[in-house]
Amino acid sequence: MATPAYMSITGTKQGLITAGAFTEDSVGNTYQEGHEDQVMVQGFNHEVIIPRDPQSGQPTGQRVHKP
Repeated sequence: MATPAYMSITGTKQGLITAGAFTEDSVGNTYQEGHEDQVMVQGFNHEVIIPRDPQSGQPTGQRVHKP
């Protein structure tokens, strides 16, 4: 089962862009108290690459995080 995740977005000039985005009026039965100024995350991808030596399988460098 998926774990609910919430995110707020703040613009440099605009301020809080997600203000009032997750109110009971706007989302109905998925409303969660305390998340009124956030949006629900629908999906997220993250990949970690660990360079390895093909012969030994041992790590050869730093982990690389990719979106």
